[in-house]
Amino acid sequence: MKNPHRLLKTFQILTGLAAVVVVILGLALFGVIRLPGSDNPRPSSEEKQTVSKIKRPKIAANATYQEYLRQGDELKYQGNFEEATAAYQKASELESREYAPYEKIGDVYFLQKNYESALKNFDFAAQLARQSSALQMKAVRSLIGMRKILDAKIRLEKILPESQATLYYQGLIAAFLNDQEKAKDFLSKSLAESSDETLKTNAQKILTNFRDFELARDGRIEFLQTMLAQSFDQINEPGLAIELAFDALKTQHDYRDAWIVLGHAFLAENKWADSEDALKKAIELDASHPAAYFFRGIAKLKLAKPNEAIRDFEEALKFGFKPQIQAKQYLADAYFDLKNFEKAYSFYRDIVSTDPSDMERFVRPMALAINHVKKPLEALELARKAYENHPDTAMGHNLLGWAAFANDDLPAAHQHLSEAISRDPELAAAHLNFGQLLQKEGKNEEALREYQTAIDLAEKSGNESIGNTAMTRYNEIKTGSGEQKTGNSEMKNEPQREIIPPSLSLE
Repeated sequence: MKNPHRLLKTFQILTGLAAVVVVILGLALFGVIRLPGSDNPRPSSEEKQTVSKIKRPKIAANATYQEYLRQGDELKYQGNFEEATAAYQKASELESREYAPYEKIGDVYFLQKNYESALKNFDFAAQLARQSSALQMKAVRSLIGMRKILDAKIRLEKILPESQATLYYQGLIAAFLNDQEKAKDFLSKSLAESSDETLKTNAQKILTNFRDFELARDGRIEFLQTMLAQSFDQINEPGLAIELAFDALKTQHDYRDAWIVLGHAFLAENKWADSEDALKKAIELDASHPAAYFFRGIAKLKLAKPNEAIRDFEEALKFGFKPQIQAKQYLADAYFDLKNFEKAYSFYRDIVSTDPSDMERFVRPMALAINHVKKPLEALELARKAYENHPDTAMGHNLLGWAAFANDDLPAAHQHLSEAISRDPELAAAHLNFGQLLQKEGKNEEALREYQTAIDLAEKSGNESIGNTAMTRYNEIKTGSGEQKTGNSEMKNEPQREIIPPSLSLE
């Protein structure tokens, strides 16, 4: 008779292998991974928003499951989506039956507007999590992003138990389908659930649309559709906004406001060319509408057409676009992209003079004043204005120290930069500037330590510009090459600015 212990061991091994095979087949079924020899169609132009080959330079080797998840969370927070996905993939390889890595990969794809890949990961995570209602809701939102509204509706009706989120999204879809009574019923019920104030505010916005439509003398359906599309855009549901704006335009193709709402919703989905086309149509219908020019300028800037973008932003200002500071901010960015630093500096300086409330706005005009237009005294004036409006802050002292350094006032630079680091030891820019000061004083070993600290802190916070500048300075000392500059980093060439949805007085 065979050894029973050996038979038991064999059975356990076979059982484990079978489980692994099931998981792999499941991954392949949901499109999370592909088996060798499976079809691998080329992505369409709209799908090329994520890179399929993941680089893994910053992923620690031999980490634990929880460490990979934590690394992924940090990288996602920094905006390093490819590396975040790689970390989550590593976690899934260690614990293939855990749903969390697939949910987190889905979250990354959703942020990148790659809704199809997000849906596949959320669906697979839901299978592992025994049909978690939260994961099913994420799948519903992905379907809405894909503009598969009826599929989302069917999914929603199957989610149990009923919750504020399910009621809210059923209300939105009912509104989209022009089932006004159901929409009001679902949204009113969602208001009774007080767990999420954002959903309550958004639900009330849609209910207000219905009230305003009932009060309006113009009862055209395309007017209600455009009003709802604008609200969907404002509550961050561009998939619903795009589809409903198209519906309004099927009825009235020359509806200017519907084209503007459509153009902005495409901006929110990073579909720059589609946005440009929609806003071009709006301008053809009304050549003096400031919002149409402003939003088209953003699309053109994203499409690397800075000269055309400048003309649109100037037209927006000419026709009274508000707030002016937004248009000027984008004008400055466009001139910066063209390396017209004098023009860019003029706009950036005007912006902080008009509204000094945001400390970060001072960095780029100071960098331009120091590095390009060679006006260090004006950089000092800007730093003083920043400090006056943000006194006793680490960043305020950092800007004063940087400006003092640029004006060769080394004692003042030392005082302010030391104070900045004392107030905030994790302010990477202050360590970079202090390193430059020490390097100028010939204290290279101390400068190297400050540069290394700046590099480490910049990597932690995702500030690539500070990290790259600190690395350059570090290598200058190590190799003994290059001439030290008095400038700081100029921040990223393409600042991420919130694109505020339009609030139109619909006609």
